[in-house]
Amino acid sequence: MSIADRNILIFYFLTFARSAVFLSGNWIFFWLRVMDYTTLGIVDATAFAFGMVMEVPTGAISDMMGKRKTLVLAMLLSGIGFVIMGAGDTLAVLVIGFWITQVGWAFFSGADEAMAYDSLKEIGEEARFERVISRANTLSIITIVVSTLIGGVMYNWHFRLPHYAWGIVLVMGAVVAFYIREPKIKREPFTVRGYGNQLLRGFQQLAQPQLRPFLLLVFGVLGVGYLFSYGLVQPAIATDFGFLADEQALVYAIIAGATAVATHFIPLLRRYFSEMHLLVVLAIMMSVGFLGAALPLGTWGFFALLFIRMSGSIAQPWVSIIVNHKIPSEDRATTLSTVALLTKIPYVVTAVIAGKMTQDGTLWFFNAVIAILLLIAVIMSLVSVLRHSPQPESAIASPPTFV
Repeated sequence: MSIADRNILIFYFLTFARSAVFLSGNWIFFWLRVMDYTTLGIVDATAFAFGMVMEVPTGAISDMMGKRKTLVLAMLLSGIGFVIMGAGDTLAVLVIGFWITQVGWAFFSGADEAMAYDSLKEIGEEARFERVISRANTLSIITIVVSTLIGGVMYNWHFRLPHYAWGIVLVMGAVVAFYIREPKIKREPFTVRGYGNQLLRGFQQLAQPQLRPFLLLVFGVLGVGYLFSYGLVQPAIATDFGFLADEQALVYAIIAGATAVATHFIPLLRRYFSEMHLLVVLAIMMSVGFLGAALPLGTWGFFALLFIRMSGSIAQPWVSIIVNHKIPSEDRATTLSTVALLTKIPYVVTAVIAGKMTQDGTLWFFNAVIAILLLIAVIMSLVSVLRHSPQPESAIASPPTFV
């Protein structure tokens, strides 16, 4: 086996370790033992904001230390953080573990994909990278479905087991990452100034006329999708529908599988929808999901959860397609990186509000407002497109005729 192939196998294992979300359907019940929803919203907002800020210095450290040491540290810190959280019985211990985990996630910052790509580039086989990423995505989805179901069983055995299990798997990932051989590819060194310039170029590209009509829906759908998927909003809505730990494990596993099937058909969707049309459909679909989340649907609320999660998941690659079509190749990665950063801001801003409203029993109003804002974004985007659409030449050049 070549060194590059060994690195790719390690990349697959790291993908598996990062996707082994045993606590997906039960973490919120574990945390609510020591805090209420309001406190959870504050903890979530501060931790995610901290993680966003940490991506800058950890990117610099990654370039100084190399990808192997960075990934070892990322896996180790993430694993230790989950083990600390699993052992925690106080708010302070859970917060410490959570922040350590956020530092670990920040160290990833694309380091695993960069390692895989550079390993292939070193031997002139970077064309394989698309197949590698596709297989990694499939592995990730399968792992999420299976680990979510297993985690539900673990939680019934002992409420600490899901946190411990993910922590142990991540520590195993740190051990495996030791066997990465650093690719001998020269990359531009990371600097905070360079990172700032990169973000500035990303903002400049987002302001280009060819991308401007899409911006409201891009940030609306991706931002709300992130808000829903990463934090307390999704499990809080599921709990309101009557789905507790066992039910949430099953529901999330089914939704993950359905979402995987849906994203597989994106090439087919491109035949029937323009870039803007599908973005509008996804925004309406997400709005309907949040409108359902504002109603007492009971078990029928499964479809509200499905609509929101599926529309957000399809939007991710669809936005990449839009950016690839509208932005020059040398600025695509920078623009996508800027989009990814900006879409995290809505949750950081609203997590405290969502936590407080969940605690007060008014999360339904939060969901209704999100649904309305998405519909307003759809209307404004369509009006903007119609206003800036060029009038057909025939309508300009040909005078009216009368019979």
